[in-house]
Amino acid sequence: MNSNSVREAVDRIEKNIPFCLPAMAWRFAHSVPAGATTVDDEKWVCMFSFVNGIADGETLCFSGGNTGCGGAACYLGFKKPSDEAAKFLAEDEKLKQDVELGKAFYDSVNARDPAGPFLVWQRLDEIDSDLEVETVNLWVSAHALSGLVTLANYDRPSNDNVLIPFASGCQSIWTIPFQQQLEDAPKAVVGGMDPAMRWCLPPDVVSFALPAGRLVEMAELVPGSFLEEKSWGDLFQTKD
Repeated sequence: MNSNSVREAVDRIEKNIPFCLPAMAWRFAHSVPAGATTVDDEKWVCMFSFVNGIADGETLCFSGGNTGCGGAACYLGFKKPSDEAAKFLAEDEKLKQDVELGKAFYDSVNARDPAGPFLVWQRLDEIDSDLEVETVNLWVSAHALSGLVTLANYDRPSNDNVLIPFASGCQSIWTIPFQQQLEDAPKAVVGGMDPAMRWCLPPDVVSFALPAGRLVEMAELVPGSFLEEKSWGDLFQTKD
């Protein structure tokens, strides 16, 4: 989806639902963007430690040898998960009851292969208007989240169009939304539920991620919707 169309959609939604951080987006690239930060796999680092930097205009670029974390390499599609990952999830992090459940978790990841050698994460308004965007991350409070969840279900006969899966932070903002691109009715994903990365976010902030095309569809729903009713609008504009 063209980044300019996505930016216009975000602007329309943000007039009614405030964000805690600037909207961010993911895109593929054939080379490292000028001035981008890359992370060396020789030294572990969580991508979420860069969230505030990206909010301030930093660009983060990933590739097969530069993800900063073995888990991120798996979730971004640059490598397949190992049995050691399942053991770490269950025995070190204690996030699954046993190794078999840890293995089942990683077997279910099914990250799509990258469509380019580099995967770039940056503020949406920093992306050139002629570039294509894959997924978008919004960072919101509980009040704002209620508005986004309602909007994501506004035009659908079903009422389960937002997922809150047990997932790594990077899985929730990239892997699952990128997979949702392939669905007939793509769903949004509430993230920031991974205890391992919560220290990087304020206590009242979660992520709301979705395919760029679905976000554009949601923005088109705003006119005539509940978001134009003053009583609801006042709620969404209220800070937690």
